[in-house]
Amino acid sequence: MKFKFPLQKVMDHRKTNQNLAQKDFQEATLQLTEQQNILAKMHEDEHLAHIQSGKFTQQGGDLGANLVQIHDFLIGQKVRISQQKMKIVEVEKLVESKREILRLASQDYKIMEKMRENKFEVYRAERILQDQKEMDEQSILRFKNVKEV
Repeated sequence: MKFKFPLQKVMDHRKTNQNLAQKDFQEATLQLTEQQNILAKMHEDEHLAHIQSGKFTQQGGDLGANLVQIHDFLIGQKVRISQQKMKIVEVEKLVESKREILRLASQDYKIMEKMRENKFEVYRAERILQDQKEMDEQSILRFKNVKEV
């Protein structure tokens, strides 16, 4: 007789939920990384604009229009950076909620897995007892047959 866990379908369902939660968490983490990369690029562009502004200032001459354009870019870039930081905070909240969902799904699956292990241990102990009984009966029958002969 083979071991059959009565709640195997429930366990499989919880494993599927765990896998889906893992996938959602990975997607949210990827989204967070993308948003952080966008912010890093914005900071890099801001830094490059400061360098360009410094070069124009050192060159001197009639470059006022270029400096005004860089100044306007820097003002707009600061606004975009602050908006990007807010986006990142929102995505971080999403990642944390997905992490919590994954934690709960993993916990549910582990509970079922532990229950299955416990049931298997009980089954194994019963199987050992049953096998021992059968061997005892066979020994008794053999002993009885030997005595009769």
